[in-house]
Amino acid sequence: MDLLLHLDEIFLKGKNQNFFIRKLTQNLESLFKKTKAARVEGGIILRNFSEGEMARLSLVPGIANFAPALVVGSEPENIQKGINELIGSLSFSKKTKFRVSAERSFKQYPFTSAQMQDRLGDYIRKKTGWGVALKNFDVEICVSVGKDRALIYANPRPGAGGLPTGSSGKILCLLSGGLDSPVAAYKMMKRGAEVVLIHFQNQTAADKEVGQKIMDLANVLSRYQPRVKLFMAPFANLQKEVIMKVPSQYRMLATRRLFNKIAERIARQEGCLALATGDSLGQVASQTLENLNVINSSLNLLSLAPLIGENKSEITALARKISTFDISIRPYEDCCSLFVAKHPETKARLKDILQYEKGINLDALDTKQIISYYIGKN
Repeated sequence: MDLLLHLDEIFLKGKNQNFFIRKLTQNLESLFKKTKAARVEGGIILRNFSEGEMARLSLVPGIANFAPALVVGSEPENIQKGINELIGSLSFSKKTKFRVSAERSFKQYPFTSAQMQDRLGDYIRKKTGWGVALKNFDVEICVSVGKDRALIYANPRPGAGGLPTGSSGKILCLLSGGLDSPVAAYKMMKRGAEVVLIHFQNQTAADKEVGQKIMDLANVLSRYQPRVKLFMAPFANLQKEVIMKVPSQYRMLATRRLFNKIAERIARQEGCLALATGDSLGQVASQTLENLNVINSSLNLLSLAPLIGENKSEITALARKISTFDISIRPYEDCCSLFVAKHPETKARLKDILQYEKGINLDALDTKQIISYYIGKN
C-alpha cells in the first residue's frame, strides 16, 4: 500500500523546511521498517506500508493527515483511470454524497483546480449516481496534480500534527508509574523534542524486572519516536535519608528536588537542554504554585511542564489514545507513593526545605548504579 502524508507545521518553517522533512522521513523509515518515504508535491509518499500500522501512524508527530493514494500520470485520461480504480475500492450506496477537492502544484497544467473539480465531479456523479455535497459529504475524493504525476486519494485521516521528533533538540523527561508523565513525554515528542526518559526506582539497585511496568511504558513511547533511551536510577538509599531527616509534610518536595538534581546530571551528560515533568497545576499538593517554585528552584536547567494547564480527564483521554493508560493503572509502588503525607505542605517555603536538605548526602546514590536501556530500534 502507498500512503500520501500531508505535513503539519513544517510548512511554516520557510527555508528550513527541508531539515524538518528529512527528519520526518528518517523517523518514518525507522519506525516502519519495510517502508520507504519519498518527498512528493504536497507531502510525503510512504511505499510498502502495512494497513495494520495505520493506527500507530496516526500518532506519529509531524503529520497533518494521510490516506492510501494512487500515483498515476498527470494526463486527464490517467487521472480518470485512477478515479475509476479508487471508486471501485469504496463501498457506498446510491445515497452517498461526495465532493471533489483538486489542487495543482504545476501551474502550467491545462486545467485550473476549479475546472478539474467540475469535470471530475461531473464524471463521478454520472458513473456512480452519487449526489454532490460540498458540506456534510460521505466521501471526499482528492486529486493533487504535479508536472508528471497525479496523486488520487479519498477521505484523508487526521494525523497527530506537530513537528517530527528530534527536530527541536533533546530533553530529559521524568517517568513515573502514573498516568501523567508518559503523556507529558508524548506531548514533548509532538513539539519535536527527542525525549530521553529517567525513572527513579524504589530499590537499592536498578532492577529490570521490578521496573517492567516502566519498560512497558517506554516501549509504547518508542512507537512514536525511533529508539528511546531510558535511565533507571535506584533510589532506596536516598529514600532512607529523606525519611530520617525530613518531616513527613515536606518529604515529597524534598524527594522531587533530589530527583531534579540527579536528573540534571544525566541531562547534561546526555546533551539534553531541558527537563520535562508531568506536573498539572493544582492536581496534587506538590503541584501548587508555591510548591512547584520550591521544587524547580533545585534546577539550573530549563524546566518544562507540558500538562500544566490540563485536567485529569484530558490527560486520561490522551493516555488512552496513545495506549499508555492500561499500563499506567497497573499496580506499582514508585518512590513518590511512599512520601504521600496525611497532611502535606501546600505552601512550602524554600528556606525551610533548604534547612532540612542540609543533612542529605546526595552521593548516597552512586551515578554508576544508574542503568540505561535503549528501547525500540533505530
